[in-house]
Amino acid sequence: MADTNISGLDMGPTIEWYKNSGLSISYSTKNKPLPYNVENSQHIGLAEEDLAKLFYLFPKNARKRSILEKIVGQPEAWFHKDSTQENPIPIPNRDEALSPTAIIPSYVDFLKWKQTGVPSANIVLYKLPKDLVPKDIGKIILSEGFIHELGHTIVQPAFYVDDYTLKMPDGKLVNGLDAMLQFAQLAEQHPPISHYASTHRGKCNKFESDDPEYKPKTGISEELCESIAAYYLGFAYCGDDKRSRNPFADRPEIREYVHNFLNAKLAGKEK
Repeated sequence: MADTNISGLDMGPTIEWYKNSGLSISYSTKNKPLPYNVENSQHIGLAEEDLAKLFYLFPKNARKRSILEKIVGQPEAWFHKDSTQENPIPIPNRDEALSPTAIIPSYVDFLKWKQTGVPSANIVLYKLPKDLVPKDIGKIILSEGFIHELGHTIVQPAFYVDDYTLKMPDGKLVNGLDAMLQFAQLAEQHPPISHYASTHRGKCNKFESDDPEYKPKTGISEELCESIAAYYLGFAYCGDDKRSRNPFADRPEIREYVHNFLNAKLAGKEK
């Protein structure tokens, strides 16, 4: 049997915490247009201006390393009741969902990369059901989702692009995969940073499992992207109110890692 914990696919507890937390989103003060096309914007509960202000929270080096091509809105979606840690299954209605609140807010699509071999990604932002998610809470959920998925467009090349080398802020050169494994070693010293990230931990809090279908790189990537979102938003729901409001209080070394990773340059591209 797989070491599964799929409760993180249900947004119910996260939605309730957001409702009671009094939280709000801190946007970038940069007044710049979003440098990407947005398709099907009628499904996205964030204005293009909001997406731009979230995008410019990221430092220049991270923005340059992103392989994002476009942002796409999609109708409502849920996780199917047969979803597992290794195989989350999206469906377009709640009838067959894990629960009514097993909502999919966002997704990163690497299909074009797989087809062409050229690194690229699209961010998908889903319409949220109005009967379950108030508009102000929806903005928080989609903001977290957008930052998380934008994180994937920066993290994924480090895992899968050959000869991917980062020049860290201290000048040290680090292979992309080695950088990801360094993060994993740090993260395994702590509980998952968020309720959602808990879905992707294996046995004994490690990024490993006896199940051959378990994907450790996925687990590491999800933890890092949740940490990136927490870094910019200042919160990450994890079930504990105090830690949710101060997600790096028990892991300052991970805050430092996230800062350094996002500010690293792609070696050989110094301009």
